[in-house]
Amino acid sequence: MTVENLTLEQIRDAVIVLVAVLAFVVLLGNFIKTIKGWKKPHDDLEEWRRDVDEKLNRDNKRLIELETGNRVICRGLLAMLSHEINGNSKDKLIASQQEITNYLIER
Repeated sequence: MTVENLTLEQIRDAVIVLVAVLAFVVLLGNFIKTIKGWKKPHDDLEEWRRDVDEKLNRDNKRLIELETGNRVICRGLLAMLSHEINGNSKDKLIASQQEITNYLIER
């Protein structure tokens, strides 16, 4: 079939098929866009949840470190009080000093 043998109906049919294919592509694109639009709130919520989980884990680790530090400091204060009250307990002071030193180094 050559260009000279094409009829007006054949050209019209080819244009209709081309328009139908292009319309299908646009329809498919819009369908995908709609599905992504429906999924976006869920994706945003998941991203927010992951961010909150990360912050909670980080804060939990920090709180545990603070609690550990407070315990070390309290043991040191108790050793100092014990030493002041009865004048001995030097071994408790030495142990408490070592514990505080280790805590500050490992931090």
